[in-house]
Parts: sequence; structure tokens; C-alpha cells
Amino acid sequence: MKAIVLEQFGSIDDLQFKELPVPQPQAGELLLKVVFAAVNPYDRKVIEVYGKEVGVQVPVIPGSELSGIVEATGEGVAGFAPGDAVCGNLGTFGGCYAQYAVVKATDVVKKPETVSFEAAAAIPVAALTASKAILDEGGLQAGEKILIHGASGAIGAMAVQLAKAAGAYVFATGSGKNEQRIKDLGADVFIDYTTQDFTTLAKEIDLVLDTVGGKTQEDSFTVLKQGGRLISLVQPPSEEKAAQHQVHAKMIFGGPNAARLTQIMQQLADGILNVTVEKVYVLSDAKEALRAIKTGHRTGKLLLNP
Repeated sequence: MKAIVLEQFGSIDDLQFKELPVPQPQAGELLLKVVFAAVNPYDRKVIEVYGKEVGVQVPVIPGSELSGIVEATGEGVAGFAPGDAVCGNLGTFGGCYAQYAVVKATDVVKKPETVSFEAAAAIPVAALTASKAILDEGGLQAGEKILIHGASGAIGAMAVQLAKAAGAYVFATGSGKNEQRIKDLGADVFIDYTTQDFTTLAKEIDLVLDTVGGKTQEDSFTVLKQGGRLISLVQPPSEEKAAQHQVHAKMIFGGPNAARLTQIMQQLADGILNVTVEKVYVLSDAKEALRAIKTGHRTGKLLLNP
């Protein structure tokens, strides 16, 4: 099979396009024919920044988000059969930038027939991270006010939709060029961070989703009501500021959640959620896709087609 392989940490340029044996599933695993693999900022960070610090060993095939078709099942796997269309966010880094991938059966779910393979590959990481942040950890309730920073990004855009589906009133920040897109996703109030100060426009907020960090995170404490919550995806919030403002604040990480992903896929099939694919690259152009991720300001998901 064709695959992208990282043999040493440090640079996107170190990736190699190689021919490798097709892996075989062990107990509790599935062998998938990869239809689309998603390219995520985390992939680039593992390659260039995190390296061994997050427990990744080289050589490794990057990628942790995909859609595919079950080719074979390992011992003890129930609920899946060859030919099933699936998608998922893997609990461990690696394996998706290839024509075939072995995954834990517990990390993937079946794809509804009405959902495209492109959408199925583009949604798991963003939707699972957003739902964990605002629904599970943030405890967002109908009628509450939420402020979502970075609403034009993959996670922010998904958070806007999930928050509206939960019955919340949504304030969303982004650059002016993305205003209509963010409003179309369901934002009640759009704040252009390049020309407007969110601290004067958002008041008595119940929950802040921070995807930016730095001064944006610091200033967000001032817009929360007493007892409010701040959930960050990028840096640990100040315990001192949380105590000063009498709010709750924490940093969280995403991860697989099959039960939640099944719900998300149904919401996608029902048109409650939408996901945008900006561009599809062929597998051999993985370096180009990762460089595009590095520049930021994407308007949708980048995918690889093996």
C-alpha cells in the first residue's frame, strides 16, 4: 500500500511517500480501506513540535481522523463486517495517511448512507472536541449565553452549531470576512475581533469557549457572570483569575467517543450539523496539505484521498 511515513521528528519535509505492507488487524481491531484522511493542526504539531513528548514513536504514519470501508475484522469484534462504511477519531496518533489503516473498533462508528465519505472524514475531531468542551465539560443549557472564540475554525464552527442545537444564545468572534458564514451557522451575535472589542459587546456570559488563548483568554474572564464557566482548548486558564472573578475554568483535550459520534453523525444526516471541506489533496501531496494547515485561517477541512 502507499503511505506517508514520518521517520524523524522536526519538519514536514521529513515525510516520505512509501510502499508498505498492508497491516493486519489484531483482536478488537478493524482493517479499513481509507477513503479520506483528514489533515489536522495536531498532525503538524506532532511532526514539528511535540514529537516524543506525547508518546509517539517513529517511524509512524500520521493522521488520526478518517472515513473508510471495513476490509477485515480482528478477533472478538462485534457490530462490524467487511463492506461497512465507517468514520472516526482515533484514540492514538497515526495510521490514517495511507491506503489502509488498522483502527480500534471502539474508535469508529458506521457512516449513515446519506452522509458523504468527505463529510464523515471531516467532522469527528472538530465535533467531538466541541461537544466535549461545551456540552460535557461546559454543561451548556438551553437559554444560556455562550461566547465562542475563533468561530470560523473547524472546532469553533462546530461549537456554534452544537450550541444553537442545544438552545443557547450564541456570541461568536471571527474576522469580518467570515461574518456571513458564521451567522449562517447559527450565531446570534457576530463580533469582528479585528475591529470590535468583545468585552464591550458580550456581557453576563454563562460559558466561554476559548480556542485562541493569550490576551483573548485573559479578557474573557471579565465577560463571564458569577459562577460562569470558561473552557479552553489551547492553554490552562489562570486559577487566580478564575477565583478573582468567581468562575470555573479549565483546559480540556478531545478524544474518541463512539456514542457521541453516533449522535453527531445522525445530526449530520438530519441537516442539523454541517461541515465544510475546503480542499481534497491526493495522498502524495500530504506535505502541501500540512503546509496549508500551518498557515492557518482555513475556511474548511483539508482531506487526503489515498
